[in-house]
Amino acid sequence: MSQVRLQHGKRSFSAFTLLAFVMISLFFIQAAGIAFLQLGIPIWLAMLIIPGSLLGSVVNIPLYTIKSDNTPCIEDSHVQYWGVSYQVFHPDCPGETKISINLGGAIIPVAVSAFLIVNNLTAFLQFAITITVVALVVHKVARIEPNVGILTPGFLPAIVAVLATLALVTFLPGSYNGYAVAYVSGTLGTLIGADLLNLGKLSNLRTGAASIGGAGTFDGVFLTGILAVFLL
Repeated sequence: MSQVRLQHGKRSFSAFTLLAFVMISLFFIQAAGIAFLQLGIPIWLAMLIIPGSLLGSVVNIPLYTIKSDNTPCIEDSHVQYWGVSYQVFHPDCPGETKISINLGGAIIPVAVSAFLIVNNLTAFLQFAITITVVALVVHKVARIEPNVGILTPGFLPAIVAVLATLALVTFLPGSYNGYAVAYVSGTLGTLIGADLLNLGKLSNLRTGAASIGGAGTFDGVFLTGILAVFLL
């Protein structure tokens, strides 16, 4: 029996990669849309939030500049944290770091969270408790890695947000939207615990620029909120 070996040229591989990326993007947009409907957000607003977060992930708004550590950068190409490998970049260490805030990874998720809190004011205590729990846990495990960023375990914030919400639903029941509590605690808890509580340590990143909200949509802030809704 003869054996046939299929080989793909660069063009076919690129087309397949592009198609896979489009399919994954469409699935993500649909999943995010379902999550926002569960949160009680109107469909028209969700259709603005989702593409806004995707496009806003590349928009960093400058805030201020701090002095940074300009000692020689580490030479490793990758670092391991909770079983995940992160690539290490080796930029120049200029002695100062420009701090920005990301539109898709910080501003939009915070705006969505504020919208949910205002529309669920009866659950203000639940919001405060779960945000505090998630922020403390995330801050405890977050790690500053020079030339990489602030590292946090991918699914941990969402899992903590869901467990905290389930505990409240059990021991502090009420007529509030548990999905909204899970989203807000996962989003704001991660942002506060990983980014805001580590602002004083950003000089250790040894890089010329750092952004609150990181890589935008996929940095763990926006996705944590979405994952918390689905896990609940």
